[in-house]
Amino acid sequence: MRFVSADHEEAVQGDADRERLKRLFRVFTGAHGDGRSLVYEAVCGAIVNDDLPDVLDLLLDAPEAQRRPSLLFAAINLLLQQRLDAELAGYYAIHGGGRAVDARLVPAVAKFCREHTDQLLPILRERSTQTNEIRRSLALRLGFDEVRRYWPGRLALVEVGASAGLNLRFDLYSYRANGIRASQAGRSAVVVTSEVRGGVGIDLLSGTPKISSRLGIDQRPVDLSDPDARLWLEAFIWPEQIDELTTLRGAIELATSRRVEVVAADATTETAQILSTLPGREPVVVFTASLLSYLSTADRAAFVSQLDAAAVHRPVAWVFAEAPGLLATTDLDIPALRGPLARRNSQYVVGASLRKPGKSDNDRLLALADPYVRWLAPARDETDDFAWA
Repeated sequence: MRFVSADHEEAVQGDADRERLKRLFRVFTGAHGDGRSLVYEAVCGAIVNDDLPDVLDLLLDAPEAQRRPSLLFAAINLLLQQRLDAELAGYYAIHGGGRAVDARLVPAVAKFCREHTDQLLPILRERSTQTNEIRRSLALRLGFDEVRRYWPGRLALVEVGASAGLNLRFDLYSYRANGIRASQAGRSAVVVTSEVRGGVGIDLLSGTPKISSRLGIDQRPVDLSDPDARLWLEAFIWPEQIDELTTLRGAIELATSRRVEVVAADATTETAQILSTLPGREPVVVFTASLLSYLSTADRAAFVSQLDAAAVHRPVAWVFAEAPGLLATTDLDIPALRGPLARRNSQYVVGASLRKPGKSDNDRLLALADPYVRWLAPARDETDDFAWA
């Protein structure tokens, strides 16, 4: 009989964890980078190539559910906000830096993390990733318009995974596609911009939404009255995204003047009960953006079951901006999700599903999009699988 020491087993598990985490960084830069941040692309490459082993160890010291590239980058950015004299800050345009990516970047990251390990570890262990991407409001706007084709009139709105609830004010924002303002959009100082692909018309939006009530659900809601919580939201802005930081701050300012409640709850067990407490009997639009990436296959099924349970008592529509492969594991009746589209998880699909007790109805994909809706390609017909995109 061959005996294996506990130390050996621990070492093997540690190596497996490192490789798994390196794959996450590889996926992160492939799916979410795409020229979005040269700084983060360079750091991801260094981590994958074992040039930043101590930085990877920081994330490995956090609970498994916390081991996300976005959380590491946000933790570093949060500390940089108050340490602008650090060499690393020179690479962050959002902090006034103007230095291009060069051979000093990776050593600067290593030095910063080494000097601030004691501050980084509690953040990585205790904080959670938070949604701050205002462009996803465009996905909600498209989905909301689709739902109104079937259910005209006033609709209630609930976002699951709402963070600070910034998308819940989507109807108050201005929208510009390919540099042209949508005629059916608001005239807010918060401007949502995106590129529309596929040769379709620029003005995608219909009339002004009529919303009877708004509510957010999140495991860890962000309290915008807390200055530290606002800084944490800003920490998820990438180094070069000066315009995005301006948009986020405008949305936060609007949110603090027009408050919407975001309750702490578990999407997989409490959604139906919360929907049952909403006032009125009008249909409810439930919006998710990137929620499924945080759920296991079983939890995705549990979340959909929550929608069906709520649909027993009032009409419920699920509007989503999610990875197609993850949507393919749910009960959506969309043929395109049973083909090659389901393997394109570096992109998202925007769609809507009208729920009935025990099943979905009128399921439709409305667009293919970048995960952050920097670009969006509207569906050409109801059976479009986006093979052309």
